[in-house]
Amino acid sequence: MNVTRRIKPVAIVFLVFAYPFLGSYLIRQGWSHAMLLLFAALNLWRALQASHPAFRRVHGLLALALLAGAYFAEAFAVRLVPAFVHLSLAALFAHTLLHPPSLCERLVRLQFPEFKPGIAEYLRQLTGIWTAFFALNVVVCSLLPVFADERIWELYTGVVVYLLMALLAIGEFLYRPRRFPGLGIPPLLETLKVMVRQGHQVFKGFDG
Repeated sequence: MNVTRRIKPVAIVFLVFAYPFLGSYLIRQGWSHAMLLLFAALNLWRALQASHPAFRRVHGLLALALLAGAYFAEAFAVRLVPAFVHLSLAALFAHTLLHPPSLCERLVRLQFPEFKPGIAEYLRQLTGIWTAFFALNVVVCSLLPVFADERIWELYTGVVVYLLMALLAIGEFLYRPRRFPGLGIPPLLETLKVMVRQGHQVFKGFDG
């Protein structure tokens, strides 16, 4: 795995996490269109790179929506971007439910190519939960720009949503030993290292 492949996902994750605060700053400075154009370019690039037609359409439509937002309603469109991000994630998780193995199973198989019967079904259910979580956030992040002020939007999209994700992940981590007694669970740091080094393999075959 070359340096570019290591840096690219880290940079994208950083941009997504920093977006609510950076977006608010750019709105105040009158540069909101710059953020929209950046995300439009990222989605266009993903559309060109994707090997699966569904992902080419999703990323292409998101790029067009962001470009339209940059032209017609900059500040409002900037605050809609988290909804687009969660829509992309919901589509990604849902796609693997329709075209197994599920995304959670793909991730687990990076460390455990073979596992006990019943775990694949459990990972499919877990993928469904994450799909529903991101789909719900599409609705919430779409309503916030309409009904909430900028501070509430920034708090939810920049803090609360990630706390909810952490709670969901921790809850699953605590529930897993009860569902599968005696199942060996590797240290979290080891799992993160594997995902950083090999995570790109999860998307082979449907999103280039």
